[in-house]
Amino acid sequence: MSSIDNINYVKITYKNQETDYPSKFCQHLADKFKLKGYLLDIGCGDGRFTEAFAKCGLAVTGLDISETARERLGQNLVNWHLQGQPYPLPDASFDVIFSKSVVEHLIDPEILIDQAYRLLKPGGVFICMTPSWKHSYKEAFYIDHTHVTPFTRHSLETICELSGFKAECNYFYQLPKLWKFPLLHIGRVILNTFQLPYRPFFRVKWLDCINKTIRFSKEAMLLCVARK
Repeated sequence: MSSIDNINYVKITYKNQETDYPSKFCQHLADKFKLKGYLLDIGCGDGRFTEAFAKCGLAVTGLDISETARERLGQNLVNWHLQGQPYPLPDASFDVIFSKSVVEHLIDPEILIDQAYRLLKPGGVFICMTPSWKHSYKEAFYIDHTHVTPFTRHSLETICELSGFKAECNYFYQLPKLWKFPLLHIGRVILNTFQLPYRPFFRVKWLDCINKTIRFSKEAMLLCVARK
């Protein structure tokens, strides 16, 4: 069995705890891109982000091979292997398609992106996020042994455009205060000059909040907004 099919995959690999991050993150995206209507979360994992989008007023569906999101999403979870095509959903049935930290796990990420294009309504938006290879080319990308396909800003735009999208990709830092106060990026740059160690790459005993600030001031995601 592949590790990503293991029911404990997310819990053990990322040691996720219940936090308010999904709600802050999804509200930020919903406000920034004026998201509304029907949303499909491809590779929804445990469903925390899908559930958070529902609380933002979107009608949500999660798609994942794992059943771990069933408790959160109920019948709104479609159980399906992301490399199997076509996905069992009708053409042009979603206003928004979201996929976070998924394409890097796929040997053939074109399948996911082609299917996102098929399932999206004309004028809809596909938001695809993945670790930035520029910022995580050493240990950070391979914190997860199931990562197989790294992306740069250019390559993520290109793969989306080859599927028919008009795409724009930018770097995204997972620190909510930066979203509200962009000038704090100056402090993030200064903090990075100190090269402070952080978990899980060093066995340091920072408080979790300090460790996250150090880590996510350095590790960036790619945020690709692709329109049909």
